[in-house]
Amino acid sequence: MEISQSLVCPCNNKLYKTAATFKAHQSSNIHIVWEYPQKIKDLEIRATRVENENGHLRRLNILLMEKIQSLEKTCP
Repeated sequence: MEISQSLVCPCNNKLYKTAATFKAHQSSNIHIVWEYPQKIKDLEIRATRVENENGHLRRLNILLMEKIQSLEKTCP
């Protein structure tokens, strides 16, 4: 019994029998053009997550600064 690896690319649903042919397809213009919108979408999602985390950290920083200021007022 022989086990073989079959790779199917979602951009064209084509079967690639070897990793080399699949990799060659992935570097082709057809695949890159298909992949580009998904990469943009993924980058937008990551940017939104970073912005949300940044906002959360800013709010935490403000709370900590307020706490420090209140402690400085109470302790001579």
